[in-house]
Amino acid sequence: MNSRRISSTSNTIVKEAARLKRKRHRYQGRLFLVEGEDLLDAALGCGVVPRQVFVLEGYEDLLSGECAEHLLTTRSTPQKAPPDIYICGQAVMEKLSDLGSGSRVIAVFEMLDRKFPAGLDVPVAGSVKIDAAEGGVSSGPLLYLAGTGDPGNVGTMMRSAMAMGVSAIVMGPQTADPYSAKSLRATMGAIFQLPVYLTVNPDRLVSWAEHEKIPVVCADAHAGVPVWEAGLAGAFVLVMGSEREGIPHRLSDAAVETVHIPQREETESINVAMAGTVILYEAFRQRSAQNG
Repeated sequence: MNSRRISSTSNTIVKEAARLKRKRHRYQGRLFLVEGEDLLDAALGCGVVPRQVFVLEGYEDLLSGECAEHLLTTRSTPQKAPPDIYICGQAVMEKLSDLGSGSRVIAVFEMLDRKFPAGLDVPVAGSVKIDAAEGGVSSGPLLYLAGTGDPGNVGTMMRSAMAMGVSAIVMGPQTADPYSAKSLRATMGAIFQLPVYLTVNPDRLVSWAEHEKIPVVCADAHAGVPVWEAGLAGAFVLVMGSEREGIPHRLSDAAVETVHIPQREETESINVAMAGTVILYEAFRQRSAQNG
């Protein structure tokens, strides 16, 4: 596997990669940084190969064996070359790192989100299916995040959504960036497996759900029926609101049901990521019971 060495933090390649730590530059170039060998392995295991890989000198063996085989595989078409490999000094890795102390492996990937359709390629249980080769699944509900502002919560919900068989995750305009370093760490690689749609406003989401005849279910900290009393085994869109603003009226007005998680009165409500996990688990449990 061909590689080159970079020792200067002033190197143009390093400076361009470091710019991706800022959201504006990520979306300008449609590229994002992934830090750490665990996330890189998760991506490669899903067949997602980076454009560039920076590895700390002395740790080149992290890119050997099965990892090397994946890295030598072209990204998607014969016209696209395998990723560029750079062996870097500590100062370079620290410049690229979001963790302060630097990492042993940092990679640059092309963004993975998809364009939200007018009709027919978002998979939901009992509805439309995405071909497995595109990374889609079709066994679970669709999760809509209506302005969840904390990137750690966004990443955690993506991880829970993947574990509980959610078909896709759709994010409202004010939702935190799933490509931020904090969110990516919280996903634990789920971002490479779960279909993601960004900046979908409530009107568009509701129009799609009505077109597909898929019910909208909203989560509320206090209102609605206990989650275990709701019928969540079939196709539905689960809407989780922001931590402060809650769910937009357009979505709550369109909901066929509102659910809450009963808890002790003297306690604060659990955060949105925990609540989403509990509700998605209940939906998973009901689907499993229905399917025998």
